Amino acid sequence: MSIKKLEACKSPLVYVTILNCVPFGYCLSYIFKVFTTFCNLILHLTLLIINPTIIFTAYCIATHNITIGLIEVFSFLLIRKYCGGYHCQSSTACLIFSAIILIGIAWLSSLIKPSLHMFSVLVIADIELIIKGPIISVNHSVSDFEKIYYHKCLIGILSVLNIIIIITAAYRFYHITSCISVVIIFCFILHLACMTRKNRKLYY
Repeated sequence: MSIKKLEACKSPLVYVTILNCVPFGYCLSYIFKVFTTFCNLILHLTLLIINPTIIFTAYCIATHNITIGLIEVFSFLLIRKYCGGYHCQSSTACLIFSAIILIGIAWLSSLIKPSLHMFSVLVIADIELIIKGPIISVNHSVSDFEKIYYHKCLIGILSVLNIIIIITAAYRFYHITSCISVVIIFCFILHLACMTRKNRKLYY
Protein backbone atom coordinates (compact mmCIF):
# COMPACT_ATOMS: atom_id res chain seq x y z
CA MET A 1 0.00 0.00 0.00
CA SER A 2 1.27 3.47 -0.84
CA ILE A 3 2.20 6.05 1.73
CA LYS A 4 -0.50 8.41 0.37
CA LYS A 5 -3.16 5.82 1.18
CA LEU A 6 -1.65 5.42 4.62
CA GLU A 7 -1.93 9.19 5.16
CA ALA A 8 -5.56 9.16 4.04
CA CYS A 9 -6.62 6.85 6.86
CA LYS A 10 -8.61 8.60 9.57
CA SER A 11 -9.54 5.80 11.99
CA PRO A 12 -6.80 4.82 14.50
CA LEU A 13 -7.89 1.15 14.23
CA VAL A 14 -7.59 1.15 10.45
CA TYR A 15 -4.29 3.02 10.72
CA VAL A 16 -2.79 0.40 13.04
CA THR A 17 -4.09 -2.49 10.90
CA ILE A 18 -2.59 -1.04 7.73
CA LEU A 19 0.63 -0.13 9.50
CA ASN A 20 1.12 -3.78 10.37
CA CYS A 21 0.80 -4.68 6.68
CA VAL A 22 3.12 -1.99 5.38
CA PRO A 23 6.78 -2.95 5.10
CA PHE A 24 8.93 -1.44 7.82
CA GLY A 25 11.15 0.22 5.19
CA TYR A 26 8.29 2.33 3.88
CA CYS A 27 7.39 3.55 7.38
CA LEU A 28 11.00 4.37 8.16
CA SER A 29 11.39 6.23 4.87
CA TYR A 30 8.25 8.27 5.50
CA ILE A 31 9.31 9.15 9.07
CA PHE A 32 12.76 10.18 7.84
CA LYS A 33 11.20 12.35 5.12
CA VAL A 34 8.95 14.16 7.62
CA PHE A 35 11.84 14.61 10.06
CA THR A 36 14.12 15.99 7.32
CA THR A 37 11.44 18.46 6.17
CA PHE A 38 10.90 19.63 9.74
CA CYS A 39 14.65 20.09 10.35
CA ASN A 40 15.05 22.05 7.11
CA LEU A 41 12.17 24.33 8.10
CA ILE A 42 13.66 24.99 11.55
CA LEU A 43 17.10 25.65 10.04
CA HIS A 44 15.63 28.00 7.44
CA LEU A 45 13.70 30.00 10.03
CA THR A 46 16.73 30.13 12.33
CA LEU A 47 18.98 31.46 9.57
CA LEU A 48 16.28 33.94 8.57
CA ILE A 49 16.27 35.40 12.08
CA ILE A 50 19.94 35.05 13.02
CA ASN A 51 21.74 36.02 9.80
CA PRO A 52 20.63 39.68 9.65
CA THR A 53 21.29 39.94 13.38
CA ILE A 54 24.83 38.55 13.05
CA ILE A 55 25.64 40.82 10.10
CA PHE A 56 24.24 43.89 11.85
CA THR A 57 25.98 43.03 15.14
CA ALA A 58 29.30 42.64 13.33
CA TYR A 59 28.79 46.07 11.74
CA CYS A 60 27.98 47.68 15.11
CA ILE A 61 31.04 46.11 16.75
CA ALA A 62 33.28 47.22 13.89
CA THR A 63 31.99 50.80 14.09
CA HIS A 64 31.84 50.87 17.92
CA ASN A 65 28.10 51.55 17.90
CA ILE A 66 26.77 48.63 19.95
CA THR A 67 24.49 50.76 22.17
CA ILE A 68 23.06 52.63 19.20
CA GLY A 69 22.57 49.30 17.44
CA LEU A 70 20.52 47.92 20.32
CA ILE A 71 18.37 51.05 20.46
CA GLU A 72 17.86 50.88 16.70
CA VAL A 73 16.86 47.20 16.59
CA PHE A 74 14.50 47.56 19.56
CA SER A 75 12.82 50.66 18.10
CA PHE A 76 12.59 49.27 14.58
CA LEU A 77 11.10 45.91 15.57
CA LEU A 78 8.66 47.56 17.97
CA ILE A 79 7.34 50.04 15.40
CA ARG A 80 7.28 47.51 12.55
CA LYS A 81 5.23 45.05 14.60
CA TYR A 82 2.39 47.53 15.02
CA CYS A 83 2.66 49.78 11.94
CA GLY A 84 3.06 47.02 9.36
CA GLY A 85 4.25 48.06 5.92
CA TYR A 86 6.09 46.55 2.99
CA HIS A 87 7.27 42.94 3.23
CA CYS A 88 9.43 41.06 0.73
CA GLN A 89 7.77 38.27 -1.23
CA SER A 90 10.51 35.71 -0.49
CA SER A 91 12.38 34.84 2.70
CA THR A 92 15.77 35.19 0.99
CA ALA A 93 14.95 38.72 -0.16
CA CYS A 94 13.66 39.49 3.34
CA LEU A 95 16.95 38.31 4.86
CA ILE A 96 19.05 40.49 2.55
CA PHE A 97 16.68 43.47 2.77
CA SER A 98 16.58 43.33 6.60
CA ALA A 99 20.38 43.38 6.87
CA ILE A 100 20.63 46.30 4.41
CA ILE A 101 17.90 48.26 6.23
CA LEU A 102 19.50 47.81 9.67
CA ILE A 103 22.99 48.75 8.48
CA GLY A 104 21.59 51.64 6.43
CA ILE A 105 19.79 53.08 9.46
CA ALA A 106 22.92 52.78 11.61
CA TRP A 107 25.06 54.41 8.93
CA LEU A 108 22.64 57.30 8.36
CA SER A 109 22.28 57.84 12.10
CA SER A 110 26.01 58.48 12.35
CA LEU A 111 25.89 61.00 9.49
CA ILE A 112 22.63 62.90 10.02
CA LYS A 113 22.58 65.53 12.75
CA PRO A 114 19.33 66.84 14.26
CA SER A 115 18.07 69.73 12.15
CA LEU A 116 14.87 71.48 11.14
CA HIS A 117 14.71 69.40 7.98
CA MET A 118 15.02 66.11 9.89
CA PHE A 119 12.34 67.10 12.40
CA SER A 120 10.03 68.27 9.60
CA VAL A 121 10.28 64.87 7.87
CA LEU A 122 9.86 63.18 11.26
CA VAL A 123 6.57 65.02 11.90
CA ILE A 124 5.29 63.99 8.46
CA ALA A 125 6.34 60.39 9.14
CA ASP A 126 4.60 60.39 12.53
CA ILE A 127 1.36 61.75 11.06
CA GLU A 128 1.35 59.25 8.19
CA LEU A 129 2.08 56.27 10.44
CA ILE A 130 -0.68 57.25 12.86
CA ILE A 131 -3.26 57.87 10.13
CA LYS A 132 -2.48 54.91 7.87
CA GLY A 133 -1.13 52.37 10.36
CA PRO A 134 -1.28 49.52 10.59
CA ILE A 135 -0.88 48.49 6.95
CA ILE A 136 -1.38 44.73 6.77
CA SER A 137 -0.41 42.28 4.01
CA VAL A 138 -3.29 40.36 2.43
CA ASN A 139 -1.37 37.18 3.35
CA HIS A 140 -2.01 37.89 7.04
CA SER A 141 -5.50 37.71 8.49
CA VAL A 142 -6.09 40.44 11.09
CA SER A 143 -9.48 41.15 12.65
CA ASP A 144 -10.91 44.65 13.04
CA PHE A 145 -10.38 44.41 16.80
CA GLU A 146 -6.70 43.55 16.29
CA LYS A 147 -6.29 46.48 13.87
CA ILE A 148 -7.73 48.86 16.46
CA TYR A 149 -5.44 47.37 19.13
CA TYR A 150 -2.39 47.68 16.85
CA HIS A 151 -3.31 51.28 16.07
CA LYS A 152 -3.55 52.20 19.75
CA CYS A 153 -0.21 50.50 20.49
CA LEU A 154 1.38 52.31 17.54
CA ILE A 155 0.21 55.70 18.83
CA GLY A 156 1.59 54.90 22.29
CA ILE A 157 4.94 53.69 20.93
CA LEU A 158 5.40 56.71 18.67
CA SER A 159 4.46 59.06 21.52
CA VAL A 160 7.08 57.52 23.83
CA LEU A 161 9.77 57.50 21.13
CA ASN A 162 9.10 61.12 20.20
CA ILE A 163 9.39 62.13 23.87
CA ILE A 164 12.74 60.32 23.98
CA ILE A 165 13.78 62.17 20.81
CA ILE A 166 12.95 65.55 22.42
CA ILE A 167 14.76 64.66 25.67
CA THR A 168 17.89 63.34 23.96
CA ALA A 169 18.00 66.37 21.67
CA ALA A 170 17.68 68.68 24.68
CA TYR A 171 20.55 66.94 26.44
CA ARG A 172 22.58 66.78 23.22
CA PHE A 173 22.59 63.01 22.84
CA TYR A 174 22.30 63.66 19.14
CA HIS A 175 23.30 60.17 18.01
CA ILE A 176 20.32 58.64 19.84
CA THR A 177 18.06 61.41 18.56
CA SER A 178 19.08 60.75 14.97
CA CYS A 179 18.90 56.97 15.39
CA ILE A 180 15.29 56.87 16.58
CA SER A 181 14.25 59.56 14.10
CA VAL A 182 15.75 57.67 11.17
CA VAL A 183 14.04 54.45 12.33
CA ILE A 184 10.64 56.17 12.32
CA ILE A 185 11.32 57.72 8.92
CA PHE A 186 12.35 54.33 7.48
CA CYS A 187 9.09 52.79 8.75
CA PHE A 188 7.29 55.67 7.03
CA ILE A 189 9.13 54.85 3.77
CA LEU A 190 8.08 51.19 4.09
CA HIS A 191 4.51 52.45 4.38
CA LEU A 192 4.88 54.50 1.22
CA ALA A 193 6.19 51.44 -0.63
CA CYS A 194 2.79 49.78 -0.07
CA MET A 195 0.99 52.65 -1.82
CA THR A 196 2.54 52.16 -5.24
CA ARG A 197 0.31 50.86 -8.02
CA LYS A 198 2.05 47.47 -7.97
CA ASN A 199 1.73 46.90 -4.22
CA ARG A 200 -1.60 48.61 -3.50
CA LYS A 201 -3.62 45.41 -3.95
CA LEU A 202 -1.31 43.41 -1.66
CA TYR A 203 -1.98 45.48 1.49
CA TYR A 204 -4.97 46.83 3.35
